[in-house]
Amino acid sequence: MYRKKSELTIEDVAQLLELQESSTLSRCERNERKPCFEVVFTYHLLFNVSIEKLFEDEMKFTLKKIRKNIDPLITELKKQSTTRKIRARIAFLNSLKDLIDKKI
Repeated sequence: MYRKKSELTIEDVAQLLELQESSTLSRCERNERKPCFEVVFTYHLLFNVSIEKLFEDEMKFTLKKIRKNIDPLITELKKQSTTRKIRARIAFLNSLKDLIDKKI
């Protein structure tokens, strides 16, 4: 989507990345293959789009997975001897929970 708006062809982007063929990029754009970091970073730079936006669906899925596991982790931590470090970890997890709840 972002590449097409720029009028660059898939072959143009492949050449910028020094790829021999554009088929890998094509499969990434069609969500048939996960892109490597270099491709993600290149699309971010070329098309001025945030990595969060490039991976919007994956981001939501991952946030939900993390959110689902925060409370069980806090429960496990509370079973341990209370130390300054345990309290800090629990506080961090509670802050993370609030942040995720605002995003999803």
